[in-house]
Order: sequence, then C-alpha cells, then structure tokens
Amino acid sequence: MSERVGTRAVVAVIPVFNEASTVARVIERARTVCPVIVVDDASSDDSSARAVAAGAVCVIRTGRRAGKGAALRAGFAEALRRGAAAVATLDGDGQHDPADLPRLLAAARRTPRALVLGDRLAGVGGDRIPRTRLGAIRVADRFIRWLTQRAVRDTQCGFRVYPAALLRLVRLREEGFVLESEALLAAARSGYAIVPVPVRAIYPPGRASRFHALVDGTRIGWYLAREVLREAPRRLLAAARVRRRTFLPLPHA
Repeated sequence: MSERVGTRAVVAVIPVFNEASTVARVIERARTVCPVIVVDDASSDDSSARAVAAGAVCVIRTGRRAGKGAALRAGFAEALRRGAAAVATLDGDGQHDPADLPRLLAAARRTPRALVLGDRLAGVGGDRIPRTRLGAIRVADRFIRWLTQRAVRDTQCGFRVYPAALLRLVRLREEGFVLESEALLAAARSGYAIVPVPVRAIYPPGRASRFHALVDGTRIGWYLAREVLREAPRRLLAAARVRRRTFLPLPHA
C-alpha cells in the first residue's frame, strides 16, 4: 500500500484497561474517521464487549495485564498486518477528543515523513492539566528536546499519528508509558520530523488518569537519563572536533 495517508489508509489503535464507561463513545466517534482496533489489557470489566458493540473492527484481549507499551505494540502489529499506511493512537478513557483526529490526519497528509504529536499545551481550550502531571510533562520535554534537537513539547501526549514506514523501521522495546518517549527518540534518530498539532486537554471530573506522575514519571525519567548518558559523550566528542578545526593554525604560504 502507498504511504500516502488518506482516511481509508489510517487505522486507529485504542489501548484500554477497565474503560467500560467511556470506550464505546470514543470508538463510535473515532470510527467515523477511520477503522478502530482496540487492545484490551486484561480488563476486569466488559470493556471488550462494549468495544465490539461500538464497532471496533478488531478487539485484541491480552491474557494478563501487560501495560500500555505492550498494548500499543500489539495494536501496531495488527494495524500493519491489515495494511495501514499510518496508525493513529488515542486513549479509551475520553481524555483525547476524536473530534481532533481529522486535524492530526491532515498534518500527517501534509508531512508523511513525520510523527504527528498532539499538543495540549497550545492553548486551544479544554481542561486544566493537573499540576503534578504538567510538571512531569515539562521535565520530560526538556530532556527530549535536548536528545532530539527538535522544538517539541507535550511529549507525553499519546494522541498521535505514526507513519507505518516508521513502525516497520524501528523496534520499540520499552514498557508502559515509556514507549511513547522511546518512539519520539526513534523517529528523530531515523530522520522523521515531529509535527505538533494543537488538541484539547480533557480531564473528566472523577476520572483518574492511568498515568501516575510519581511511578510513571520516574520510569520515564530513568529512561531519558540513560539516553542522555549515552548521547552526551558523542555530543562532547563532536564539539571537541569542531573546536580543533576552528583553532588549527593556517598553513604557511
């Protein structure tokens, strides 16, 4: 299939865990834009049944709780098997508005060699991001900007569009929410652009986020710290070479 991103070439992947109260509405709205694959990460409620009833083209149910990273990998693999040219990702808890999906896909059409990233910090409205979560986002943003040398922000937003070519090229190994940071680094290192698109921040009253700022933030922090330690010697060596070239004496005439 061509790498041109059209509506029929895109598949949405929605990882869920105990989202029976919200997943049907998310699927019903997203499927007006593109087919939907749901990966149910061993929910104890009837999330899977509701996903089927809402019109998901495929529902994958894991045998045990494996986390968001594993759920995304399973969804990516199924979308690629079905011939998707791009894979959109959004959460099943209602924190990503499917009404924003067409604008992400439009950006993907304009820049097919880009990972398109939802940007909840762009000030387009929506709910206030909880303070602890916002702090974790901003810390991760600083690390990822340095590592990718790209002016990115809201790097922890899972509302994205991945080119299929990128997913076939890289092997994403990290678990949980860390995989989404790994994907940004992999995209930049593979020569892909990272294109932000403003999206609404949605934090429904009484709905706790699956992201835990302390636990998940710490895991992301350790991952990014390891990547900085790997990258820093190369950057220092490159800078030293530039300095040597700058101060080499001119040859005599």
